[in-house]
Amino acid sequence: MCELILASGSSRRHSLLNQLNLEYRVVAPNMDETVLEDELATQYVRRIAIQKANSVYDSSASNSSSNRDKKAVLAADTIISFQGKIIGKPTDKQHVQHILQQLSAEEHEVMTALCLKMRDYSIESTVTTKVKFKQLTKAQINTYSLTNEPYDKAGAYAIQGLGATFIEYILGSYSNVMGLPLYEVTRLLNQAKILKNHGI
Repeated sequence: MCELILASGSSRRHSLLNQLNLEYRVVAPNMDETVLEDELATQYVRRIAIQKANSVYDSSASNSSSNRDKKAVLAADTIISFQGKIIGKPTDKQHVQHILQQLSAEEHEVMTALCLKMRDYSIESTVTTKVKFKQLTKAQINTYSLTNEPYDKAGAYAIQGLGATFIEYILGSYSNVMGLPLYEVTRLLNQAKILKNHGI
């Protein structure tokens, strides 16, 4: 039986993957996620997901080829893209306010790249969801920046929290905006025959 490893320290991704009623363990990757010069959002998110998967696979697999055959590592990376630029996690209150002022009354994209790494091959996919914010007032932005919610989130908001009140509409996967597009995850796991006994 194949052991599934989730290469993520994100509690949101853990909660989402738990919805599939799968047995898995977590190994959080430790790597440099700096954006390269002139790197496009689609290139960046795909590169980081692949590096996470490879790093965790290599560190968790023993030298025994039989053990390596029985491991599959699922990695994901999620970013916000606005007008072609990557919007990362905010560093302080002023940064939160700056990001939300940018996104106010505008449409942005949430991209998640997935990489499922096994011994002989890997499967990759990228999911994009469009999100439109309503016009935010200075008071709304200031109040939100005083909460703890935006500080570990790309784009400085959480769709599963108070940030949901900012969203006029989304086009695409809701779970993708949270960080793990479950439809695409199940498709990849089925393709790798990891879900074959789960009826999904």
